[in-house]
Amino acid sequence: MSNFTAIWAVSSTLQTLLSTQLRADPRFTNPYVPVSLLSPKNIREPESVASSSSVSIWLYRVTRNEHILNTRPDRTIPNQVPRPPIPVNLYYLITPMNEDPEAQQTVLGKVLQVFNDHAILRGSDLQISLSGSTEELRLILETLTLEELTRVWDALQEPYQLSVSYLVQVVSIDSSNEPVVTSPVLTRNTTHSQILKSQ
Repeated sequence: MSNFTAIWAVSSTLQTLLSTQLRADPRFTNPYVPVSLLSPKNIREPESVASSSSVSIWLYRVTRNEHILNTRPDRTIPNQVPRPPIPVNLYYLITPMNEDPEAQQTVLGKVLQVFNDHAILRGSDLQISLSGSTEELRLILETLTLEELTRVWDALQEPYQLSVSYLVQVVSIDSSNEPVVTSPVLTRNTTHSQILKSQ
């Protein structure tokens, strides 16, 4: 169960995970490579506080997950039916913000390694409002074509830069409406009958 802050909690979870793994690797501590949730364009702006050698984890798209949209929520109270949550998929553009090709590719390789090793996030991995919840998030490397990635960069009004896209699913945002009050099931009867095939 998660409220409307779940999207921010997922972003913070990814930021914390990648920051922790970069700090644990001596190759990325001198100089330290910070992880920012700003878009690449915002990081490049002169007044930005983010470092130009940082890693951008930018949420660029949110879609509804059609596969579990109609899944009925669990009834935890006998006479109440919870309102269904909205399940969403989150798409992140991961960009090493460094002009040096070696640094770009080394950081990107580390990102791929970290997210592959932590493809399922649960329990202590989750941050902020998701901390202590039973949510389980899956990180999936998106197989976007160069044309699809270029469209994302065109929307940013920035020249294309080496980057990858990750899908995080499924994030459920609970309804703020009160549960529906209904009579609980007191008895359950089942019957069966034989279907006779006509001659």
